[in-house]
Amino acid sequence: MEGCEGVLDRFDWVYVECSFMELYAGQAFADAVIAWLRERGLRLAGVYHMAYDGDGRAVQADFLFAHRTDGAG
Repeated sequence: MEGCEGVLDRFDWVYVECSFMELYAGQAFADAVIAWLRERGLRLAGVYHMAYDGDGRAVQADFLFAHRTDGAG
């Protein structure tokens, strides 16, 4: 996502799959992605398709972000 930072303001919506546990070496976790997008003026608008492992732990989900319209950062 850092590669698209220069054009991020052109998008009304961002839909991204995020993980809560390491699935790939060096990946950003959901909390870091949420914070990164929030710092750039997007708010979390929804969470979809939550996946769990065999022990019931959350593994990953799809997150929908929208540009803030309330002026809050």
